[in-house]
Amino acid sequence: MADPYSILGLTGPAEQVVRLIASLIERHGAYKENKSLSTEMLTTYTTLQADITELKNMPIHGTSSQHTGLLQREIEGLSSFILKSLEELQKELDNPKAKLAAYASAMGDREVLETRKQEACRLHDRLLNASTGIDTRAAVKQEADRCIQQVSAAVESTRGGTGDTFRASIRAEHNPASICVKLDSRGSDGLPNTCESRLKAAVLRRDRNKQVGATAVGQGGVGKTCALRAIAHDDKIMEEFSGGVYFMSLGKDGNVGRLIEELCLIVEASGGKQTAAEMREQSEFGRVLTKVQAWFCRHVCLFIIDDVWVVNDIDANILQKLSVLAETAGGSRGRRSRLLYSTRDRELRQIGERVAFEPRENVGKEAVEMLVHASEANREEVDNARCKEAVREILEMCGGLPLALNVAGTSVRYMRERWEGEVSEAWGAYLSRMKRRNTIRGESPKDGYLSLDGTLHTSLDILESADVGSSGETVGEFSFRKMHRSLCVMKKQDWIPLCLVGDLWETEEWTERCAKEMERVGLVELQYKKGCGGLRVHDLTHDFAVQEAKKKEGVEEWYKKMGDICSAGGGLLAMSEGRDGEGKSGREEYVFENIYRVLRQGGCVEELKRLFLSARWVKTVLQRGGVWQYEEAVKGLSGELKRKRGSGQEVGRVGVDEDAVDGMVLMMRAARLSVLFCGESSAGIYFQLYGRVKHKARESGCVRKILEEIEKYAPRPWVRPMSECVARADGRLVEQIVLPYDSTGKVEVGIDCRGAVFGCQVEKSGGEVTVCTQSAEKETKMVRLEGEFEAESQGPGELGASRRKRGGSLRACFRMCIGSETSEVTGENPSVTRATCATFCERKGYVVVGYEDGTLRVWSTSERKVLRRFRGPRSGVHCVAMSGDGRRVVVSGSFDKSVRVWDVETGAQVGEALVGHMGWVHSVAMSGDGRRVVSGSFDRSVRVWDVETGAQVGEALVGHTDVVWSVAMSGDGRRVVSGSIDKSVRVWDVETGAQVGEALVGHTGHVLSVAMSGDGRRVVSGSYDKGVRVWDVETGAQVGEALVGHTDVVLGVAMSGDGRRVVSGSIDKSVRVWDVERGITLHTGREEDWDEITSRFLKTADLSTASRARRTSQIFARDGGIVQRREDGSEAVLAQLDNARDLQIDHDHEVAVARTGHLVAIMKLVV
Repeated sequence: MADPYSILGLTGPAEQVVRLIASLIERHGAYKENKSLSTEMLTTYTTLQADITELKNMPIHGTSSQHTGLLQREIEGLSSFILKSLEELQKELDNPKAKLAAYASAMGDREVLETRKQEACRLHDRLLNASTGIDTRAAVKQEADRCIQQVSAAVESTRGGTGDTFRASIRAEHNPASICVKLDSRGSDGLPNTCESRLKAAVLRRDRNKQVGATAVGQGGVGKTCALRAIAHDDKIMEEFSGGVYFMSLGKDGNVGRLIEELCLIVEASGGKQTAAEMREQSEFGRVLTKVQAWFCRHVCLFIIDDVWVVNDIDANILQKLSVLAETAGGSRGRRSRLLYSTRDRELRQIGERVAFEPRENVGKEAVEMLVHASEANREEVDNARCKEAVREILEMCGGLPLALNVAGTSVRYMRERWEGEVSEAWGAYLSRMKRRNTIRGESPKDGYLSLDGTLHTSLDILESADVGSSGETVGEFSFRKMHRSLCVMKKQDWIPLCLVGDLWETEEWTERCAKEMERVGLVELQYKKGCGGLRVHDLTHDFAVQEAKKKEGVEEWYKKMGDICSAGGGLLAMSEGRDGEGKSGREEYVFENIYRVLRQGGCVEELKRLFLSARWVKTVLQRGGVWQYEEAVKGLSGELKRKRGSGQEVGRVGVDEDAVDGMVLMMRAARLSVLFCGESSAGIYFQLYGRVKHKARESGCVRKILEEIEKYAPRPWVRPMSECVARADGRLVEQIVLPYDSTGKVEVGIDCRGAVFGCQVEKSGGEVTVCTQSAEKETKMVRLEGEFEAESQGPGELGASRRKRGGSLRACFRMCIGSETSEVTGENPSVTRATCATFCERKGYVVVGYEDGTLRVWSTSERKVLRRFRGPRSGVHCVAMSGDGRRVVVSGSFDKSVRVWDVETGAQVGEALVGHMGWVHSVAMSGDGRRVVSGSFDRSVRVWDVETGAQVGEALVGHTDVVWSVAMSGDGRRVVSGSIDKSVRVWDVETGAQVGEALVGHTGHVLSVAMSGDGRRVVSGSYDKGVRVWDVETGAQVGEALVGHTDVVLGVAMSGDGRRVVSGSIDKSVRVWDVERGITLHTGREEDWDEITSRFLKTADLSTASRARRTSQIFARDGGIVQRREDGSEAVLAQLDNARDLQIDHDHEVAVARTGHLVAIMKLVV
């Protein structure tokens, strides 16, 4: 039998998967109580690992090289997963509760596990069937393509990663019963004849549009939201979008913080509770969007975003950014995910197919149906001569506006239910009230908006004359009118819990009853979430409440009252005093999300300042994942205070305000830098905040108070930084971006003149490449290029339109993304090739990727497809660079010692290969205009080339004593910088061929990356020693201290044109942005004084003995942090250092020390 192990070899892992899932199901009920489960799972995984190891060592015969490679990669992936699981389970033997929560979450739904077991059993049977009676290679390959992918998917479903399991769901509210929406209405021609039915048809249409928009004219109230809700619950829609329907709402008061929370909620609704928690820890919209896309990537979903506006920090291109959600799946049978949105903002840049919503014909069929449906009357009653004329007049006054029709209809229903005479007379009575109360807005258009105020006033009149209370303004101190005015404090499209509404209305146990009465006449919508009731009002109804409040008490007074309510009891800081990880009520959630807005609108600036300068509040912000909203609020308040000072206001308080503003901004930066380290431990958060602001204590009274607050309220035990332990909040580290891969092959970074940062990360195996970009406005995007597009045999530069899409799902299964491009080097037998290097042109949005088979491909990051393909040196591509304008690409072959240049637009090679090096070319760079190229080689030389003539410029630049690992060039091509394995950096004058000054030395490891400012006056270098250094070329001196913080080798660096900012990328999965000018000398605890410091602060002779002797303290060092094991077995990180080595704890004297970069961190254990 041909190719036996390709099929049979996978039956062992499949059997183990079946057994493992069955074992988990059997233990489902007693999982949390069974403390020996870790040992049992460890045994199971150990057996599985043994089978995998045996499988890895088996020879694979009788199959193609491509098929062999696929099998070997899958086996390697399984092996890596099992090894990682073994390590985690081994740790749990000492601490059974540390990570079991993730496993418990992963199998929280027994039905999901049963389904996985059935799938795994079926796959196992298919593998057995495939391995018998098959004697031809073609048949084996065909079955393998189907089976291996599904086995991998089954194995992947048991891996869990975050412990989340995807569950398709419908996250959308239902319309009130009074709303009439007809999604399937058709005309005589059989085509949709209403805006609602046309919108549904557009969503279901299987065309190339990924987005559908419901747009409106006028002020709204035309039924867009109701149509979107109805579509979300439509049977055909749910059948088409098997991954679920997810409704999000923004509104005119929306901002990016609210959008992030909405995205977190849809991930939670689909089973991603832990993933959503990780998203809330992010303060960058782009990072959150990347996580959302990854979560939904394999599912066909409908994403609905209601009422999108260009407002606050939401820009006009928000729909383009959100459109990546529609790219999450391509589905079978033409199905694909879609984005459905609604808007009435003309400034918004709309995309996709659009369906216009507008008021209906005044007395048309649709308007009549809406009014009658809301009133719950029958057509016989409406056609009765007694009320027919009244109905016609009401329709005319409502002007075909769906909102006005609904309010009028529900109010008529309310009157009909209480009418003592002939119910048809209620229509005339309502019309009389409406005519008396029809106060017209002067600025409104001549349509239904004219009478909307009248319908709302009429609803309130009806309530106040009903049996539930007296008339006028005398229901206690509140009337229904006053209650409705109080809702001016709400945000548009928002939901407010009834418990807060009751405090606002001062109605106590009457709150829900009053809310229901207001709902029955169309003034509010009463909704229940997680057992908590709340109110929602339409945007135009909210506008009405605001206008009425302005006429009476004033909107600011209501905001002040709401601020007092939020601060009542233990005050806002009482929210920070619960135990770590404790749940939060609906009331607390609302207060936390709205307190900044409420205090600002209520003029409570001093209260807001106190909040921002409180360590307890900032700790709560980090724990609740509210860094984005907090940051925006601090920027807004600090900007307002600065403007007041500039205009001469509050002259007597200038000094206090300056300190307060600086303190708020410092704490904001401290919080931002601490997000990656905090988790949910209060002690760990306080350690981060204290360490990042303590250096300002001497000069700032606000900072001294912050430190005193931390020392008072930090839970015991906690760790107090005594020296520099973490990066300062106002230090040179400006930003940190986390990259996706644990094993990095290469990292290239860059920064443009506006401060935008970009980078490419090549995964070590060459299987994937990720491009990350961060705009000057701090919006981060990550694009992972999927390698489904395979190029045909074609000449250089031909467009990839003729690419055949072969085996895409199989390659995706093995995670062979961009590195899995298949090249036709050997004609009929294609082979798998790996990505070796990549470079990104921010101006064009192109990524050029080099492969080990000698090819290059130009990818579009927006379309995620190959645009051009070039045939490079057959020896493989080792490095690649691009000109500043993105028009030319330069590449070197790693073995043939050549340098080649291509024109990106035409695909033609520019001239002949540039030859002259005597060793492999390891690095290349290009001038901004693409006219000159520099290359560094294993022959220890640097050479500069003229692209137009193909000639070398001058002699080779020699001076390095080892391999030249990295080169860079100034914008004008007149200066070159090189970094070498000899640990030195050298700068060269291209025109004279001379070295500029002496070699720049200071690194203690190989210099692996260099870059130069636009004018060539400053140089930056990154090294194997994990440090980044900036140099002044003219003086040869290092600018400030080394930039330390990376925990692994620095592979890529870049510098802004003016030399003031530096970007570095490392194997530690991070890209860091540094401010060169903000030089700070870290003087406490130098690494060279390690022995002196440890002898001074660590009094115990044998630290390991001391730790064992004081084991009852349950405080120990792990992974660069200090960890406390609590009595209940849970753990809390008390301190997490940026880059810790040799962390040691003296329990007897309650001191800890560690090496952090080139410093020594000294910490006090406060117990």
